[in-house]
Amino acid sequence: MDLRPSLSVTQKQQLKLSPQLIQSFELMAMPLAELQQRIKAEIETNPALELPASWEISYDRFAREKQQSEASRVDDSYSDSSAYGSDRSGYDSEATERQSRFLEGALSERESLGEHLLSQLGCEQLSDEEYEVGEILITGLDANGFFTDEPETLLNERQRSHLPKMLALLRRLDPAGIAVRSWRESLIAQAEIQGMEGEELETFSRLVCEKLELMRSGKSEQVAKELGIDAYDLEVLYTFLKTLTPFPGQSFSSGPEQFVIPELSIRRDGEELVMQMNDYALPDLRIQASFEHLGDQIGNEEESKKATAYINEQIKRAESLLFQVQVRNQTLYRLGQVLMKRQREFFLAGPLYIKPLTQKEVASELGVHETTVSRISTAKWVDTDWGLIPIKGLFSSAVGEEGARYSKEAVKEMIRRILEEHQGAKALSDQKISDILQEEGVQVARRTVAKYRNELNIDPSFIRGTN
Repeated sequence: MDLRPSLSVTQKQQLKLSPQLIQSFELMAMPLAELQQRIKAEIETNPALELPASWEISYDRFAREKQQSEASRVDDSYSDSSAYGSDRSGYDSEATERQSRFLEGALSERESLGEHLLSQLGCEQLSDEEYEVGEILITGLDANGFFTDEPETLLNERQRSHLPKMLALLRRLDPAGIAVRSWRESLIAQAEIQGMEGEELETFSRLVCEKLELMRSGKSEQVAKELGIDAYDLEVLYTFLKTLTPFPGQSFSSGPEQFVIPELSIRRDGEELVMQMNDYALPDLRIQASFEHLGDQIGNEEESKKATAYINEQIKRAESLLFQVQVRNQTLYRLGQVLMKRQREFFLAGPLYIKPLTQKEVASELGVHETTVSRISTAKWVDTDWGLIPIKGLFSSAVGEEGARYSKEAVKEMIRRILEEHQGAKALSDQKISDILQEEGVQVARRTVAKYRNELNIDPSFIRGTN
């Protein structure tokens, strides 16, 4: 046996993401309000950045410029100068006042659900990778505190190993009952947090998932019999349920101070569609030209070197932020172009014409990973002739048989329309709605109709019939 040492060389292919690219991914998932906060924090700590004299962060300015843009209907063009701030004007005496105005506007905003959760996340003992996973999961929550996509799809393969721990952690944060898929799951999670377990939790879960409609219709005796408990225990469970909050995140997103600023506008102009970026919701940040040469004014050579190193680091950070904002905006713009083309009928004719479209299809057309589409779509809105809608609302799975497939959102709109047309008459059952859809060439099972009706927050027929 030859025990002599030997040296072998092997090639290994490995993808390593730069910190700048990771930060770009984070910015993609941020809605405008959170991105404003991120920029605010950078302005507070980075003297290399300055704000243009014309910048005002206010809803009034957004509304005013939106009206002007609608009146002029300018061509759908996109300029990257707003992201890079290529015109580097020098520092002027109004810079401090402009920065204060921006910071005061950002600080006066009400705390969002995301901000509330991130502040708690920062108090946990976590590794850098666990904290990163927590941030990504928080950005994947909607205003109710629920996931709109499976949380696994938000993470890469390496990050998924932390998913069980971080989901359990998020569900312990305030408000209780977040980081789940639905209000029913939220109620059950809140019961667990308050100590319910074992057979009692199992019975409570069945009550929430299967028996609420019967309880609302006054059939408590039937429910108690089906759950295998007496009337008193059922009353105790039902009273406890009423103390819980089905939509825990709404306390952070309701009230007169809250408003939605759309990232994109896609509207009809005659027979054509015009898309515009909302580039006036963010400041046109610039790097102060004079800041770069401040180190030259220090006579002491050693101190001058220290100052120059500090200045270079701040400029590098500022340029990195400007680049990341540009990547975010360009990706969002490209996404808008694809959606404008693929959902053209919706933008022209309304919700009934939303086509089946998946994030995977759009990602393939853009030449990016599916998670990139998910992140750039999260918590972002588009202004249309049919109102403000979440960008993720333009993605919809297919319903029906091959050759006659409709999007889920289109079928839900059909159900809404059918129920509106039959108001005042005998309440339609889910089976009757299914039959009407079938007559129109849409094959949808009764159980699917019930599911979509619940998502529309419409009561079943035996409750609607009593109104």
